[in-house]
Amino acid sequence: MRTSRPSGSAGRFFAAALISLGLIAVGCTNKKDEGGTSGSNTTVATSSGGDTTVAGETTVPETTAPAKKPVYGGTLIVSGEAEVANPWTPAAMQCDSYCQQRARSFYDPLIVTGDDLKPHGLLVDSWTSNDNQDTWTFTLRSGINFTDGTPVDAAAVVKNLQLAGSGILLGAALKDVGKLCMGVPCTADQIKDPATPKTMAIEATGDLTFTVKIGFNGDLAQPMSWPGFPFALGTQWGLMASPTWLDAVAAGTADATKPIGSGPFIVESYAARDKLVVKRNPNYWQKDADGNQLPYLDGIEFRVIEDSQTAADALRNGDIDIFSTSSSAVIADFRQEADQFPMNEQDTFTETNYILIDLDKPGPLQDARVRCALSLSIDRKELIDAVGGGILKPANGLFSPGQQGYLEDNGGSTTYDPEKAKQMIDEYEAETGTQVKVEYGTTTSQINAQTAELLKGYFNAVGVDFEYTQVPQDSYITNALFGVPTFFMYGWRNHAGVYADGQYYWWHSANAAPDGGLALNFGRVRDPIVDKGLETARSGKTEEERTKAAEDVNREMAKQCYQIPTSWTLWGTPHQPKVQGIGSWILPDGSKSRDGAGFSGQFWTQTLWIDPSA
Repeated sequence: MRTSRPSGSAGRFFAAALISLGLIAVGCTNKKDEGGTSGSNTTVATSSGGDTTVAGETTVPETTAPAKKPVYGGTLIVSGEAEVANPWTPAAMQCDSYCQQRARSFYDPLIVTGDDLKPHGLLVDSWTSNDNQDTWTFTLRSGINFTDGTPVDAAAVVKNLQLAGSGILLGAALKDVGKLCMGVPCTADQIKDPATPKTMAIEATGDLTFTVKIGFNGDLAQPMSWPGFPFALGTQWGLMASPTWLDAVAAGTADATKPIGSGPFIVESYAARDKLVVKRNPNYWQKDADGNQLPYLDGIEFRVIEDSQTAADALRNGDIDIFSTSSSAVIADFRQEADQFPMNEQDTFTETNYILIDLDKPGPLQDARVRCALSLSIDRKELIDAVGGGILKPANGLFSPGQQGYLEDNGGSTTYDPEKAKQMIDEYEAETGTQVKVEYGTTTSQINAQTAELLKGYFNAVGVDFEYTQVPQDSYITNALFGVPTFFMYGWRNHAGVYADGQYYWWHSANAAPDGGLALNFGRVRDPIVDKGLETARSGKTEEERTKAAEDVNREMAKQCYQIPTSWTLWGTPHQPKVQGIGSWILPDGSKSRDGAGFSGQFWTQTLWIDPSA
């Protein structure tokens, strides 16, 4: 029997959002003001005399001001880059990182990622697994209620997990959680039959305990080891809503845009593409390290400003208090304004900016020579200098430094070599009699338009006809999920995290529905070498075995040029000097949380506070 309290067995990082995406030219880092505690960040500027890091040089003042104590009260205006595409029910949300942050203001997750990059219990107190790690039993903390008074018990958790796991996106991601038919294991034929009603093999085994069973493709007759499974309960799947509210939503008697959770804030109002307003939960169950009840703020107004430059101007004008951006150009600008606007930067275990290729599209992109030629045609340094603020690092592959499976030399074609690229395009066209033409999709930001224009120049120079279209980000996600006919390639970003298990959702052929069907494997990658590597990276018995498998995946993805990496991301969070408390916080077990709310570019809302002297 394996037992964990609270960090469990060795695991892997499951992507913080099932769909965490963005632009090709973006930026990120993680920094900290007086309220921060994470060791992974650097402080570019503080409002009261802390250490200062500028352009890579660190100076330590002779005297350091004592840390300020949080105070209660006030409302902050927060903005982010994208909008949720569905109501706020965990099963329906098409959720990027900003969506996740807003959701965590009113929903508590079962599990969170700690500063040690291990899973730690939040609503969950402890867990155990059998020796094969295909059956997991979790115990909840006692005495926690949703804000409508409904207890957070095992029955509530099972209802949430069942509903969310049956959702379009989450159900596809969690296909290996065992399936039941009328309360008993489904047969292989029943599992394959979409018309057969199925539930996930999740059972309440006590008032506060529940068990999850795992089988390959949901087949309980094929128990599947999943050492990193607890991380899955720290994703969107693990966000807990009141079952009373969920039932009311299903009955049509409650508003799906007015969610009820157990989190630090309570939803007051929501207007899609405009703002979400939350107020302090006076009965929140968590306290800070000094025993003070969280949260500190009276309320938060979350706004949606998709264009980062527009958000930057809003901050400078005093219209918002803080925002998160993946635009490296904006981050570069705020580095020069650190005396006016402190900025936290998140740069560890970064995502990769890349061109997502839909491999189901017929024609030239089916040929690895064409894909690799497109990669060779891109001047990554020029691209970064032009739209990335000159502060990003060119990416040599889809794995970033620090990630399990990263290799300094993966054999990929990322060197700028337009002559070789043109030769490869000419060879393809001579053999097939077909001109290489691609259609590219991106979001509506100014920087993405600039990126698309640069790509057009690179591709045209080697004989490739290139057209692009801009659409809103929520529509953009849907286009990729279903592989719309008009997009061959996308500006994209995901695959954040430390462990290769998170890539299983994005690259395994089991998640590659043909164009027209929903696919978490957005690129429709179907490669037996990649499949085998991802399966071993998930279920391998040792960390060494899992790491080697991840490296095999890295090499194969690079060799085939299935996707075209451009740079590794940064995230920045510039803010008014009065905003304090950005960073990690002390979890119920006494350990530190991972900074950035456990996922790219965001921050914990329960620890924010306003300095009245700033």
